[in-house]
Formats: sequence, structure tokens, C-alpha cells
Amino acid sequence: MDVNTNTLHGRRKQQTRREIIRTAFELFGRHGYEAVSMDSVAEAAGVSRATMFNYFPQKELILREIAEARVEKLKTILEEFTASGKGPRFEDIVELILRLSEENARISGGSKKLLLEVIFRQASQGVLLVARAEAVEALTAALRGLVRKKKAQLLAETVFAVYMATMLEWLMREGVPQKWLMETMRERLLVLREGVA
Repeated sequence: MDVNTNTLHGRRKQQTRREIIRTAFELFGRHGYEAVSMDSVAEAAGVSRATMFNYFPQKELILREIAEARVEKLKTILEEFTASGKGPRFEDIVELILRLSEENARISGGSKKLLLEVIFRQASQGVLLVARAEAVEALTAALRGLVRKKKAQLLAETVFAVYMATMLEWLMREGVPQKWLMETMRERLLVLREGVA
């Protein structure tokens, strides 16, 4: 949904959209995705059924927001490096991936099952492949200053693969704390740095 956020009306629409998404994820985390109806999300978010369906005609569209938000966050941070006139170091890329991982853990709200379900639903609908392609493209552009042009894309694909594999491993392992995710993610990404140096 493309909303002009420069107007008061546009900002209100964006705020309503964010509130629906926040409320939906809170309910999904508490009750499970399948158990939450669109009507219950609308009621909890304080919007009418019609407003709810205007923003999200299908419940699955709410889930797409995570993948899209993650890619947009990645692009924004990488664009900040570009705007500053200096490219990121590999350590900056590692810190970026750690920030995204930490946010994913926070978004899951303690419900690994929910985040895992979101990822698999996105994968089955092709959304994850689109998000992966956009993330790899942004990472490739950022990494071009660190390695030869041809290797930048391969390195970006590898960074993304490590990110996804580690995230999925953490989500599938009950009882493994967020600390494991962050430490393991860092260790695995830094092994890649040795190959870059």
C-alpha cells in the first residue's frame, strides 16, 4: 500500500496500518495464527471490519509485512552508508545482520513458532524469494567495495544464507535462548570475514 506520508491523512493511514500489524502479531503470538480471525484483529486494533479489510483483504497479507519490513530496514541502513560517502566494512554488515536478528527475536514476542510459521508461509507464497532477491541485491551493492565485483554477489548470497539458516535453526530449537542466536550468528558471519580478508 503506497501512502503519501507527507499529508496528515497519509500519516494517519500509515499509523492505522502499523497499529493493525502490531495488534495482529501480538494476537498471533498469544493465540496462534490460525486461531486469530480478521474480525478479532480489527476489534483489538480499534478499527471497523471494513477498515481492516481495506488495509488487508487477506490475513496472509499481514504476514508479508515482516519480510518487506526486514528488507526495507536493511536497505535503509545500507543507504545510510552510501549517503555518508564511505562504504560499510564487513564488521558493519555483521552488526547489521545481528540487529535484524535481534529485531526478529523481539518481533516473535517469545513465540518462535509464530515466526517460524511466518517464514514458512512466506516461503510457500514466494514472498521470501522476492525478499531474498532484494536483500541480496542491497548487500551486493554494499559489498562491492570489499571484494571483487564478481565475488560481491556470491558473498552477499552467502551472508544471507548464513542469516536465514541460523535464524531457522534457532526457531526450530525449543529452549535455546536468544543469546545463542546472537552469538552463533556473529561467529558464523565472522568466519566469512576470514574468507574475505
